[in-house]
Amino acid sequence: MRKVVILALSLFVFMSGASIAASKPVVLRFAGAWPALDPVGLQMKGLADKFNKAAAGKYEIQVHPGESLVKLLDSLDAVRKGAVEMVGWPTGVYASVDPRFAAAEIPFLVNNVEADAATQVSLLHDYSKFTEEKFNCKVLMVFTCLALDLCSTKPVKTASDWKGLLTQSVSPQSAKFIELMGGSPVPLPWPEGYQALQKGVVNATMQSSSMIIMFKLYEVAKYVTRGYLIPASIMFVVNLDTFKKMPKDMQDALVKAGLEQQKEANAFFINVDRENTKTLREKGMNVYHLPKAERETWKQKVKPYVDELFSKMPADFAEKVKKAAAEA
Repeated sequence: MRKVVILALSLFVFMSGASIAASKPVVLRFAGAWPALDPVGLQMKGLADKFNKAAAGKYEIQVHPGESLVKLLDSLDAVRKGAVEMVGWPTGVYASVDPRFAAAEIPFLVNNVEADAATQVSLLHDYSKFTEEKFNCKVLMVFTCLALDLCSTKPVKTASDWKGLLTQSVSPQSAKFIELMGGSPVPLPWPEGYQALQKGVVNATMQSSSMIIMFKLYEVAKYVTRGYLIPASIMFVVNLDTFKKMPKDMQDALVKAGLEQQKEANAFFINVDRENTKTLREKGMNVYHLPKAERETWKQKVKPYVDELFSKMPADFAEKVKKAAAEA
């Protein structure tokens, strides 16, 4: 009898352990370069929260912000190889790897944040088609993170004001833009803008208005020129092998969460763009909105580069980008 009881207890403990093990969710590690409370970091959390609620314990997205798991420039390779299940990056940062990523940062492609958001949403499936084919990852959402503005230590109101301007560039696209405008690009990661301006390494930087505020660049530079110069977007992706292994209901939940968060992210940044001019002025900055005629002058200066960017893309993709922007 004692042996029967011991056997029964052993079986109960074993089954309980198996049940606990079986109830553990499948973890999807979501890596990003942005701090947890950064506006983009909050979008990562928003996507995770939506999916985790729908997954109901079967799967769980765990967010790893601030380059704590993967460095920004390693993101594409990490998700392609499955070293991490999910990742986010500024879309245009990998334009040198594939020219189609440059579609997010074509100078003067659109005139305002609303058109920027609409254009990127229209391109979601086209982005995902080539990332799935070439980089083993599926795009879940892509959203505007506002255009790059010019933050400087002196006023920049005309094309001639760019001459010799030492300017931090945060992407290949911004570097070429600066060069064609007559400035001297200084490639530096975007978090290094504050020190570079403070120490006089640069006289200006191309950053979004939100980044100017977040990094407190108003403490070391007093002028901002706004004119929706270079649009920019963020892309969140999932490793394709990981996605294909998920049950259909979990795939659907992840895609749905991405589309819902994409809508919220665009609405958030559209509202932020409207508020940022006021915030910058409250911080003591002189905000200059580029007049339409002067903006056209700048646009013509960089047109050869814009044409070059489009020429490097497959013709059908380039046409889709132009069409999406025209209809936005």
